Amino acid sequence: MNTPPPHDLGRVLSQRHLPALDGMRAVAVFTVIAYHAGLDAVPGDLGVSAFFVLSGFLITWLLLKEWRTDESVSLRRFYARRTLRIFPAYYVFLALSFAVDRLRDDPWPDGLAAAAVAYVVNYYNAFHGHPTTSIAHAWSLGVEEQFYLLWPTVFLLLVRRGRRVLLGTVAGLIAAVLLWRSFLFLVGDVGTAYVYNAFDTRFDNLGMGCLLAICVERPWFAAVARAVARNAWLPLVTLGLLVWSRVGVSTAYHYSLGFTVDALLIAIFIVQVLQLHRRALWSWLEHPVVRYLGVISYPLYLYHIWGIGFGHQMGFLPPAFQALAGVLASVLLASGSYFLIERPFLALKRRFEAVAPSAVPPLQRA
Repeated sequence: MNTPPPHDLGRVLSQRHLPALDGMRAVAVFTVIAYHAGLDAVPGDLGVSAFFVLSGFLITWLLLKEWRTDESVSLRRFYARRTLRIFPAYYVFLALSFAVDRLRDDPWPDGLAAAAVAYVVNYYNAFHGHPTTSIAHAWSLGVEEQFYLLWPTVFLLLVRRGRRVLLGTVAGLIAAVLLWRSFLFLVGDVGTAYVYNAFDTRFDNLGMGCLLAICVERPWFAAVARAVARNAWLPLVTLGLLVWSRVGVSTAYHYSLGFTVDALLIAIFIVQVLQLHRRALWSWLEHPVVRYLGVISYPLYLYHIWGIGFGHQMGFLPPAFQALAGVLASVLLASGSYFLIERPFLALKRRFEAVAPSAVPPLQRA
C-alpha cells in the first residue's frame, strides 16, 4: 500500500476547501468541553488558544486574498459578514441564558448583562476574578470580537506600506504583548484572571495566526513548511511539546511566555496537518462527522455548558454515561442553533463576499 506524499502547502492553500481545519475546530471545542465536564487533567484552555490562532490565520488570509485581488479591503463588507456570522447566534444565546437564569432565580450580577451585550465579558471576568456565571465562557468571544473590530483597519494601514512592514509589525506586536503580560504577572502582581481574559494580554495568540497567514505567502516559508511535515509523526512531536508547555512547566511560565509558545506550536501544527491530511494518522480530521462537529463548533462552544448541565442531571447513570449524555445534548443544541439561526444568516452573508469564489477559497467558517 503506497503512502500518499505530503501536499505542497501552496497547492493546499489554493484549494476551495482547506483540509483539516474544521477537524481542528472539533478537537478544540471538545478539549474545552472535556475540561468543563470535570476532566481537570485536560488543558481546556488549549482549545481556546487553538480557536484564537485559527481565527487570526483565516481572517488574515482572507484579507490578504482580497488585497491581492483588489488592492483594497472593503471594511463595510467585512463587518457585514462578521455581523451576520456571529451576532445572531450569540445574542439568541444571551437572551436564552438570561431568561433561564431568571427563571431559576439566579439573576446575573450587576454589570454582567451590559458586558455581555457589548462583547466585553472578557474584561468583566478580568476585573471580577473570573466569577462562575452561565456565560463566563463568553470571555473568549469578547477577545475575538475585539480582534475583528480592530484588526482590519490595522491591517489596511500596514499592508499599504508593504508586506515586510506588515510582517515586522505583527511580530513586534506579539513580542510586545508577551512582554506586557509577563510584566503584569511577574512584576506587577496582576492576578491570573486579568492576564487570562484581557485582549491586551491575549492578542499574541490571534497575532500568531495573523503572522502565519503572512508568512505562508513568503518564498522562504516553503522550505520551513516542508521541513516540519516531512514525516507523518512530526505533528505528534508538536502536540507533545504543546502539552508539555501547557502542563509540564511552572505557572509563572504559563502566564508569561507560555501562552505565546503554545500559540507558536499550534501554528506549526496547522502547517503540518494542512500538508499531511491524507496520511492515515491525520485523515480522520477530514472525516465527515469530525468536519460536521467543526462546522458547529461555534454553537457547541456557546451551549456546551447547558449540555454538560443536562448530563449532570442524569444522576441515575454512571459518570461516563452522564458525560456522554451531556455531549449528545450539546450537539443537539448546537445543531438546532446552527440550522435554525446561523444557516439563514449565513445565506445572507454570501451577498457580502468580497470577491468571486474562483478568486478566493471560501475558508471554513471564517
